[in-house]
Amino acid sequence: MWQFRSFVEPDLPLLVSWRNEPHVLRWFPRAFAGIEDARHVLADRLDGRSPVRMWLAVLDQHPVGFLQSFPVAADQDIVVRVRDPEAVCFDFLIGDPARVGRGLGGAMIAEFCRQVLVVEYPDAPRFLAAPDARNHRSLGALRKAGFEQGWWIQPEAADYAEVTCTAPREKFGPDGSTLGP
Repeated sequence: MWQFRSFVEPDLPLLVSWRNEPHVLRWFPRAFAGIEDARHVLADRLDGRSPVRMWLAVLDQHPVGFLQSFPVAADQDIVVRVRDPEAVCFDFLIGDPARVGRGLGGAMIAEFCRQVLVVEYPDAPRFLAAPDARNHRSLGALRKAGFEQGWWIQPEAADYAEVTCTAPREKFGPDGSTLGP
């Protein structure tokens, strides 16, 4: 059973460990040098000064993943790139290397949308993720969760493209059904 809780400072060692795993470094290339580095980089998120909220994904009482969410409108660069200021954006990763490649990503994303995004962002008409276009696992997980691919965008000064994947909030009813009008 999936559960999501706010990420807190005592979770930093786990995130540092995950961010230094080869399967994560491929898509999130900035590893943390240690807990103090992570604390410094994430300080505004940890103390609530940032619109970015961090979450820990727990499956059957075991932490397996990390997600972060924020209104697209909170980041002008992203507003321009994705052209959807009303949406809520999120990033995700399965950090536990023993859980990678086991088909958990789609379920984690769908449950995160259902349990967290629908509740925490009641005015957001859509949810959006923009993984690297080469990250076929993430794109597949999003597809399984009900997201559709849209714009291809290129971050400033990047040598890769991202694919915007969106889903309307109605796809994520509390019991697994779609939300009604």
